[in-house]
Parts: sequence; structure tokens; C-alpha cells
Amino acid sequence: VFVVNKILSDDSYQTSCDVNGDDVVDISDVINLVNVVLKGNNSLLCCPDGNHPHMIDLGLPSGTKWACCNVGASSPEDYGGYYAWGETEEKSEYSPSNYKFAKLDDVNGETWYNGHSYYIQDIGSDISGTEYDVAHVKWGDGWHMPNLTQIIEMLYNTTSEYTSMNGVVGMKFMGSNGGTIFIPAAGGYDGSEIFYAGESGSCWSSSKYNENYYINSEFSACGFGFVSNVTNPYYFDGSTRYRGLSVRPVR
Repeated sequence: VFVVNKILSDDSYQTSCDVNGDDVVDISDVINLVNVVLKGNNSLLCCPDGNHPHMIDLGLPSGTKWACCNVGASSPEDYGGYYAWGETEEKSEYSPSNYKFAKLDDVNGETWYNGHSYYIQDIGSDISGTEYDVAHVKWGDGWHMPNLTQIIEMLYNTTSEYTSMNGVVGMKFMGSNGGTIFIPAAGGYDGSEIFYAGESGSCWSSSKYNENYYINSEFSACGFGFVSNVTNPYYFDGSTRYRGLSVRPVR
């Protein structure tokens, strides 16, 4: 009732009227409320409370729902954890020398890094739902890393805006049904340094990059990212697996 009154007459405004947290009270807040009533709290258009994570409906053709926050985060704007592809714990350094699936082998190694050669263990072309999937391991309950197909579906079926939430910059993705997620510009780790935090963001997929012509294909995996003040986010089909990036789960 308060939401409708606010929309129709600009009266009776309360903070709770902004159901989807976008700082505007409009029809999208009504849609969010109706969605909760019809589908229950398992399929929301935006976070209804502070008990994260929530499963957000972006109206995607496949029915895939995206989490409201990153693995390791306590809110949508929280950076969360940084994970090498296939690893399930954070660490202070992200390099081939301490990557769980890289072995120093200057004789037979296939991937060069900093003057040495490494043999890279193949843990599968898609690690979704496996022991190597940090979302599956940390959250359980059907959550898993998105594969590249699910990422491309999300990017092509939403509109995006580089914006901020509670003082944290990042990218907002908006579905045609009014569903919204926010992904912070958490940057990423290479070695012991974090790069581009507050400017760009990158999230892993569960899909390995396996183009035969690419010399480091065994050492690369797919995902998506964005940079400041660029309207269109992008998917990447090859980033070195040892780097520490964010993970945004799906169900």
C-alpha cells in the first residue's frame, strides 16, 4: 500500500518502499512485490532483506537465476573472495608457483611463466558442480559457477550500467522483467598484488578455454568482466587460471 501511494501521490514514503534498492520508487518495486507473492522468496527480482545470498530472477530464457552477491561476500557491494580457477580457498599470492594444479617442470612443462615451465593438470572442461567449483563447495544448495553459455545469455539478455551501490562502484545488470544484480568492481589478483579494484571487475566461469591453437589453452579459463565508464561488459575466452578473480554463482 505504501509503495502504491508513493507512486500515485508521492505521499507516505518510507525507506521500505524502495523494494529493489535502486533509490527510486516506481512500478519495478510493485513487480518485485508481486513476484515474491506469486513465487515465494526463492525467485526474487532484487534483495528483499539483508539475509544474503538471494536468488535473483533476471527473466533469462533458460530460467537461470543469478546470486545477488559474490562468493565470500556479505552484501551485493562487498567484493567477496578471490579464487584461482578450480581452487576453493583464498590465498595471499596467486601465481603458477602456488597454483594447486600447476607443477614446475622445466623439462617437459608446456606453459612458461617468469622464466620457468609448468605442467598444468587438466581438471575438466567444465568444473560446475564439482569439487573444483568454489560456489558449489562453499554454498551448496544447488549453487554453482556459471558456464560460459550462461554468462553469454546473461550479458545478451540484460541491459547494463556502470554505477555505484553504497559508495562502491560496479556494474548493474537489469533484466527485462525488472530483475537486477550488482557486481562490484573488485579487480583481481596477479601475484601478491590486487589490480584495478574500484575500476574493473572480472568473474570466472566454470568453462575452460580449450582452443587448440592457443599456446596456453590448458592454463586458461573463461569468464566475464567490465571496466569503468564502458557501457557494455564483455566475456573473455581466456584468462590464466592461477589469477585470483571473483565468482558470482547461479542456480
